[in-house]
Amino acid sequence: MLASVGITIVPSFIGCSSKSSLLFKNIAVTQDQEALLALIAETIIPKTDSPGAIETSTQAYTAKMIDDCMTKKDQEKWLAGLNQFVQLSEKENSNGFAGLTSSEREKFLTQFSESKEENVVNFFYKNVRRLTLRGYTTSEYFLTKQNFSLIPGHFKGCVPVSNPS
Repeated sequence: MLASVGITIVPSFIGCSSKSSLLFKNIAVTQDQEALLALIAETIIPKTDSPGAIETSTQAYTAKMIDDCMTKKDQEKWLAGLNQFVQLSEKENSNGFAGLTSSEREKFLTQFSESKEENVVNFFYKNVRRLTLRGYTTSEYFLTKQNFSLIPGHFKGCVPVSNPS
């Protein structure tokens, strides 16, 4: 009986051409899309002497925030923007965004940062950029290894108060 269940289930997985890498409740992100999000994040915050966006997994944070915090309408708009971003990058280079050099990727992204136009690809990029920056600055690495202080100065609870006479 167990073998027949396995035979019934297995064929449903055979037809998948692009597996979902990150599993969410509301959106499906394929491995290719996750790699694109990682490359965009790494272009925004590249690795230097400190870890970049990929090492802090901001692409997973970004997708999770899209899944959990956006309305269904905005999620659909974001996914449409993601698909349009892929098409635009393939027009720029036949290998897509990954085929561009680092400086070409920066130039390609700058056009979306500077654009005042309200369309799905700008919506996609501006949300990815915003969430990448938030994901990085709230990552464990940034909050523990960088010289970061949430509240400047030190709290000294036991300080004698003197009479100012």
